[in-house]
Amino acid sequence: MACHCKYLKKIFSSCCFCYGLRTGTLLFGCIFLTWFVYIVAGTAFMMECIFPNEYQEKTLVAPAALKTTMVFSFFGIVAAALLCIGVHNNNEMLFTPFLIFTPIWIGVHLLVLIMYHLVLVIVLLTIVTSGLLIYAWLVIFSYYVELIYAYDEELPPGFI
Repeated sequence: MACHCKYLKKIFSSCCFCYGLRTGTLLFGCIFLTWFVYIVAGTAFMMECIFPNEYQEKTLVAPAALKTTMVFSFFGIVAAALLCIGVHNNNEMLFTPFLIFTPIWIGVHLLVLIMYHLVLVIVLLTIVTSGLLIYAWLVIFSYYVELIYAYDEELPPGFI
């Protein structure tokens, strides 16, 4: 390879200015895994106990919002679990579901923001969630790039 883009090698040198990228990526994986498990369990509880007749009422909000939340959160569980396994095994390819789904989740949050007519609480939650997702994406991408180029210095000169 002619250029390895070494300036991209470390976007961040540490996570949260005190943890290494490996520990920070594992922390984000565990945090998101727990977060998505709670969202799925909470949404299931809401669908069964709080809003059992969701489709029988005529409301201004989207009637399938809870089921959509469960579907996206289930994919979040899978992506976060793969991220944790990837950190444990130093397998950067297991990071890709999280790196791909993060922009999709941000887009879904923006869509929800538009659907619910810019309610202040939804705006604040979208800003906080999107900021956290962007920061997590940057940390995880930094560790991903570090793992990809981890052994390049050990290769003999001219090796492609």
